[in-house]
Amino acid sequence: MKRRASLVSLALALVAPALALAGGGPPGGQHTLDWPFYGNDLGGMRYQNVDQITPTNVAHLTPAWIFHTTVMNKETSFEAQPIEVAGTLYIASPHDHVFALDATTGALKWTYNPIDMPPLFRLALCCGQTSRGVAVGAGRVFVARMDAVLVALDAATGRVEWETRVADWHKKYAENMAPQVVAGMVLMGSSGGEYQKRGFLAAYDAATGRQLWRIHTTLPGASWAGASWQRGGGNIWVTPEVDPQLGLIYAHTGNASPDINGSRRAGDNLYTDALLAVDLRTGAVRWHFQEVHHDIWDYDTAQPAQLYTLVKNGQSIPVIGHANKDGFYFILDRRTGQPVYPVREAPVPTKPEWQHPAPTQPESTIVLIPQAVESTPPGLTAAPLFTPPQEQPLLEQPGAEISGPEWTPGAYSPRTRYAYIPAGGYSPWLYHATPTEVNSYGSTGSPPAVPGLKSYGLFDAVDTTTGRIAWQTRVPDVTISGAVVAGDLVFWGLDDGTFLAQDAGTGRILWRYHSHLAGVGGANGSSAAYVVGGREYVVMAFGGSSHVRGDTGMTASPLGDALIAFALPREGQSAARVVTAQPVQVPLGAPAAVSGVARPPAGSTVIELKTHDLIYDPHSFTVRAAARVAVHVMDDGLLPASFAVNLPTGAIGLAQPLNPGQETYLAFTAPQRPGAYEFFDAIQGDKGYAPAGIMRVVQR
Repeated sequence: MKRRASLVSLALALVAPALALAGGGPPGGQHTLDWPFYGNDLGGMRYQNVDQITPTNVAHLTPAWIFHTTVMNKETSFEAQPIEVAGTLYIASPHDHVFALDATTGALKWTYNPIDMPPLFRLALCCGQTSRGVAVGAGRVFVARMDAVLVALDAATGRVEWETRVADWHKKYAENMAPQVVAGMVLMGSSGGEYQKRGFLAAYDAATGRQLWRIHTTLPGASWAGASWQRGGGNIWVTPEVDPQLGLIYAHTGNASPDINGSRRAGDNLYTDALLAVDLRTGAVRWHFQEVHHDIWDYDTAQPAQLYTLVKNGQSIPVIGHANKDGFYFILDRRTGQPVYPVREAPVPTKPEWQHPAPTQPESTIVLIPQAVESTPPGLTAAPLFTPPQEQPLLEQPGAEISGPEWTPGAYSPRTRYAYIPAGGYSPWLYHATPTEVNSYGSTGSPPAVPGLKSYGLFDAVDTTTGRIAWQTRVPDVTISGAVVAGDLVFWGLDDGTFLAQDAGTGRILWRYHSHLAGVGGANGSSAAYVVGGREYVVMAFGGSSHVRGDTGMTASPLGDALIAFALPREGQSAARVVTAQPVQVPLGAPAAVSGVARPPAGSTVIELKTHDLIYDPHSFTVRAAARVAVHVMDDGLLPASFAVNLPTGAIGLAQPLNPGQETYLAFTAPQRPGAYEFFDAIQGDKGYAPAGIMRVVQR
């Protein structure tokens, strides 16, 4: 294995600790200014101290180059964070390819093709096919693949140096987070909360891939009923922040599992929905702050945090700022986990008792979005925030997904002392749960399933010196886009593919970009700003989000594969350079489409199967080997549904989804070999929000 760091990475390693929480170099006249980490600095401020592009000239910003990954289908999301080091930009595709590009031209230097991954449809992918990016350090590029394998690549050539399995994809673990690299270690969590997988945080030797330590995020004790902690979720699927001076990692944990049904996991369910301060060397938890107790709404800590210095009442306090999906923004002293602005334990509804709801919930004085239904459509019942899901469908704001602050990172500017939060917005959901149906998610309905509801998006600037909203921008669709601050400008995007620049101090929109070019989709990625050769670039992924498309049913996040670098015009450059990659495509293994029939074929074994509350009823059935089978699929729920089954020859599934109230038959021949074969709902191309079950095949 290669153990010698390049001169570039060695230089980076020497300067990184000093710049880790400073956010760049001095303004004006920079020849080179990198974006070396997921959040630019280890504290995730996503701030670049640069002033070539300013409020007075940003209107002239234009594409300098466009790179097409050629990796896209209806299930992909282009959410990867670009990383730029010493003139090379590294970007991951939604299928875990890694591309090394010339940061000034977009020219392709090398490609990593993950050719040994299993077909993607065999993986338990919660939220579509995506990667949130790579990490770069010690002369290597690190990518966490969807099949839960961590890969180290030579940064100069793309050659594989080592691989290590973080978790077992057969057990429904997956990876889509960007790793974090610090102090010779690679930090990793995993996805899997929607499958009742126990969360963890692990550190690996960056040179060898050897695991150094691993901690779990659910622990036996009074906060969990019985052994429910063993399948309690709390997965860490967002890149953590690091304070090297304090020696602390700041990890954000996911929702408790099962998501919407808490009947079998009484207690606060520590450490789910929490900020964890973890010792960098040992993995020991120093402190925790739980943002939601006994979560039964999917209000996890999805958005990355920012570490910054807060000046309040003349005192400088090292803090961590974090936005929860419930719409509260918390600012804590990152040394102790104590709130800097008031947080009260507010009484909340506690019925029905079978949900074991917590009697109080943490409420910050900083509120980012509406937390109540503004207008209730006829025939529906609205409920206050933190009302437990129950047998009666209840409309609540915010909803479980694409409603409050999501995975897209915010930013912080030391100039304005504002935190910039892509806050989601207003998008109530219809919650429904029953005590007898304990599945991975529960039953919820988003606005398209609730006629008469209209959503909108919000982007907030929080004055951290006062704890108040300084300005707020309202847009037509819920805000799902990463932000970056470059000098006096803040950049972020819209679902429809519009990319914006605003005055960071006032919120005035100074520049818009929208393209109808092929392959330029929704602006749902994470941007970056860097300087190479004396020229400042702002780069953004335009690939849309399958999560947005699947959860909202809107066409506002069009599919794409483009990475665009913007810069001020340069004499002699008339048009953007376009570069198109030709990677080896990862096999999908999607079910072969089979048309449903109105009646079962003669002589078939008929299986009656209802789908509702995001489960199949029954959860399993038995047929004889080689028998002709007709599954009678009936959608008795609130949302569209489908049916697919894994067979030895490949998966097959209904060609068209069922709408609520519809039914059809899927006819096929059972396998000749006895065994257990999974069936599942393939309507969204992932199994995270879908029912699944087992077809048992026995001998004749």
